[in-house]
Amino acid sequence: MLMNEVREKTGLTRKAIEYYEEKGFISPERESNNYRIYTDEEVAILKKISIYRKLGCSIEEIEGILQEPNKSSLATIIRDREIKSQLDNRKVEILKLLLEGLDINTVKEQLILIDQQESIYSKLVRAFPGYIGQIFFLSYKAFLTDTLKEDKIKYYEDYIEFLDTMPDFELDEDEKIAIDQASKTISLTNIEEVNEEKTKAIYNADEWLEENKEMLERYQSFKESSVYLNNPIYRIQEKMKKHMQDSGYYEKAIPLMKKFSPAYNDYYEELLAANQKLIDKNI
Repeated sequence: MLMNEVREKTGLTRKAIEYYEEKGFISPERESNNYRIYTDEEVAILKKISIYRKLGCSIEEIEGILQEPNKSSLATIIRDREIKSQLDNRKVEILKLLLEGLDINTVKEQLILIDQQESIYSKLVRAFPGYIGQIFFLSYKAFLTDTLKEDKIKYYEDYIEFLDTMPDFELDEDEKIAIDQASKTISLTNIEEVNEEKTKAIYNADEWLEENKEMLERYQSFKESSVYLNNPIYRIQEKMKKHMQDSGYYEKAIPLMKKFSPAYNDYYEELLAANQKLIDKNI
């Protein structure tokens, strides 16, 4: 069937259908006039994707669900959602008790239980509130979804202490305006999707580099252009990189994160290997 019929049957936009094709969920054949021809099976897959997206599943989660006939990925997602739901319900109950006039000290035990079941990401965002803090930790979110293990607490606390005593990153007024304008056009959802792609690229470096060879060459050329070098966001990024180098973040904070988050440690090792492949290819 043609695109219009698929859109009608699935309720998806043309761009969404093409995006899912780009991601490899479907592979419609092309007619001589370049029109895509979709099978009933591909329409069924698109319907499933649409449902899982409405239920809040990420592209990466959906990929796992569709690839595993035993549905172990779906079981994992459900278990994680149930834990989060239980935590949220417990928080609501405590808020109700406080509304009824209960003293904060009397709910300390329940708060300790909540703290033990929170993800590392939630703890960090709570420790460093605000938009910049959320954006900073969001780039690590995929590796901070686990709870903090007891034998990792010391490393986590040292990491918090380092960040809290790290010199402030100073921005002038023009830089603040540039960040504010950029933040208006980039949502947290956009950032999460970028991070998903970045993670997949790291863990499948050879395949990703081959598929995106032309794009990388264009990007490298753009990075050397005056348009890029004079962009205020580029200057802020370079300024931030220098600030982190000068403050010892890479030498002190990163090793601590690798210790309290095994998932980040694995990613870091893959990142080094992928970076070496980029260097070898002169990208």
